[in-house]
Amino acid sequence: MAGRRQSALAVIRFLTIATAGAAIALIAWFPGHWLIALLALPAIWALAKGRGSATAVWIGYYLAGARDIPIACERFFAGHGELSQAAALELGILLWFLQAIALAAPWALAKPNNCQLGHAWRAAAATLLTCVPPLGIIGWLSPLHVASELFPGGRLVALLLGLAAIATAASITRSAWARLAVVPIAGLALVAHLSEQPHTPKGWVAVNSTFGKLDQSNYSALFRRSQEAMLAAQAAFDGGDQVVILPEEAVGLWRPAVRFWWEPFVTSLTGSRRTLVLGADLPVSGTDDATPGLSKEFRYTDSAIVLGATHGRLDSRQPVPGGLWRPGARVSARLGSLRQRYQIVAGKLVGFSICYEDYLLWPHWRLYLHRPDLLVSMANDWFASDLALSHIQLQSIESVARLSAVPLLRTVNR
Repeated sequence: MAGRRQSALAVIRFLTIATAGAAIALIAWFPGHWLIALLALPAIWALAKGRGSATAVWIGYYLAGARDIPIACERFFAGHGELSQAAALELGILLWFLQAIALAAPWALAKPNNCQLGHAWRAAAATLLTCVPPLGIIGWLSPLHVASELFPGGRLVALLLGLAAIATAASITRSAWARLAVVPIAGLALVAHLSEQPHTPKGWVAVNSTFGKLDQSNYSALFRRSQEAMLAAQAAFDGGDQVVILPEEAVGLWRPAVRFWWEPFVTSLTGSRRTLVLGADLPVSGTDDATPGLSKEFRYTDSAIVLGATHGRLDSRQPVPGGLWRPGARVSARLGSLRQRYQIVAGKLVGFSICYEDYLLWPHWRLYLHRPDLLVSMANDWFASDLALSHIQLQSIESVARLSAVPLLRTVNR
């Protein structure tokens, strides 16, 4: 009887702490917007007795923060005809639980057996493990986003101070040094908030669209999409803007036919010294006329291409795993190089974040060392625009921009 009672109490304790983690997710991220609440996570983790309870807060946090994974998977894979709705939903539920377990694992392992020692450096180490590859490939909802709330514009120094704040929160009830550290951390945060916010350059505009899902097997649909994209861009140019940005994968695969359709429009931009930034998939399988066949392997990059008066290209450093990036599959996006430099567009130094990269910190490492004039975010959220997922994506890339003191222009297809 005593054993059953202890087991029941352990389950209740686990669920209570997991609920606290879920509440923090809802306060820090959509529908909330108070990233400062993330500091409660390492504090609760440190106070919890035993690895099970310490893990619970993170399980609850990641389950609540990533709650839309099942429905997003259902819409994406069923929408593309790859899985039935039931199978896609089952896959989504499985991935939802697996991501929470994977991201909570470093915190479970980092929890010291001696509850009095080592919480500060262990919390910092667990934070780093969850936001850099390989685990950082799914490193969304990182507690390190608290750095942008505390130290806007601090870039690399802000990240280091953010780690220090997390370490301090993890040991605040156990160490006099941690309690003393609160004063300089708060002082530095106050100073950081005195800086001015950057402004978007004049003549630049990001155009949101409601194109929906693109059927790339249908040339009529491809032509119609290109025409819609041209009309949207032309309307912005007619309004006086010199640089227009359209969403990720706005025209699908940049195959010869699509390039031909766009050639007159791009030529007119060159003559009028205007620039279009366009989301497209670029074949990398060896020939310009390569298309996804029924049997051969096909690789492409999820890219932003710069056309008109300026030319350039940036490939996504981390396309969405399972959706676009599928190592070993017949059709897969290829990872762009982390060494890609900023693009010079209309005389401005521009950093890019392409869709899934919005959720992550590590693809934007260059922003923390060298500030560009502008950060451009391009997304294709046709399957998730009405979900919390889309709002959290925006919050995450806004956090990156705020951390780097870079003005953000964002375009989304719904």
